Amino acid sequence: MNIDEITPSLILKFKHSYKNKVRFHEVDSFGVVHNIVFLYWIEIAQGEYLEALGIEINPNTFTNDFPLMKVHNEIDYFLPLHLGENYEVRTRISWYKRSSFEFQNLVLNEKGYIVCFARSILVHLDKCSFSSTPLPTRFLELVRKFECGDVEQLKDLNGPE
Repeated sequence: MNIDEITPSLILKFKHSYKNKVRFHEVDSFGVVHNIVFLYWIEIAQGEYLEALGIEINPNTFTNDFPLMKVHNEIDYFLPLHLGENYEVRTRISWYKRSSFEFQNLVLNEKGYIVCFARSILVHLDKCSFSSTPLPTRFLELVRKFECGDVEQLKDLNGPE
């Protein structure tokens, strides 16, 4: 995504926030956050988003109770973050289909500038066959309520998910 596409109206759609501080083990020899670390932060924020929805996170959540597999990640980087800086990861679910959905994340620095924009696609699985299976109605209801209507229900235009 281009930085110009991240408008104030889009930023307002991110209703969940996770805040932390850049730690020593997260930076490279120049004191800049290593790009792989953003994936960890985003994963943490997505888990906390699901908890905010009311989904209990435990050792069985993603393998048994609500089996999900991440099938795509992409990040566009705009600014560096440095050791000791505070940051915020904002999270939303932007769309869902029959068995998949997209998380979007923004990482902002302590001045509120956009550091990066990320997208992750997750698929709900049958835990035995590993084939896609419809998202639970309860999950979709929780997402629609939490997102206050700022989530799209997409039709699958390209065949099976």
